[in-house]
Amino acid sequence: MQDAEQFVADFIDFWNDPSPQRIPEILHPDVVLTQPLAAPMRGIAAVQEEFRRIWRFLPDLHVQVDRWRGDGDVLFIELRLRAHAGGELVEWPGIDRFVLRDGKAVQRMTYFDPLPVLAKVVKHPSLWWRWWVSGAARPWRTGHLVTDYTALTQGVD
Repeated sequence: MQDAEQFVADFIDFWNDPSPQRIPEILHPDVVLTQPLAAPMRGIAAVQEEFRRIWRFLPDLHVQVDRWRGDGDVLFIELRLRAHAGGELVEWPGIDRFVLRDGKAVQRMTYFDPLPVLAKVVKHPSLWWRWWVSGAARPWRTGHLVTDYTALTQGVD
């Protein structure tokens, strides 16, 4: 339990002052991160680049930990992500599942609904350019594009 507890403390400390340079403090060099609207990230350099994109789009993005459960190997953190978009505070809940090795995350799967953020982007044309040039959430980069169109049309007359 001590590894999980220490990781949560490090995770909270990271999100109190997040930056790409600090990512190695909580992530193992062989890390694989998976999250909505992004291609899987493998390794520290890929994670740092993706988070640079995310922070270009949402520069004040922060996380608040609500609660957590886990042991030395697997850890779940229930959290709230917060950022300003279009002059409005956007907040959305999420859950991160971590696999830990040597006190750092070697794997992270994030579960959250991206619609609150996307709704703000659609609502505020002033965000469109920032979202585009940030490089964040481009569907052709994520691997989430639909390539099997038959699945889309099943059950449609």
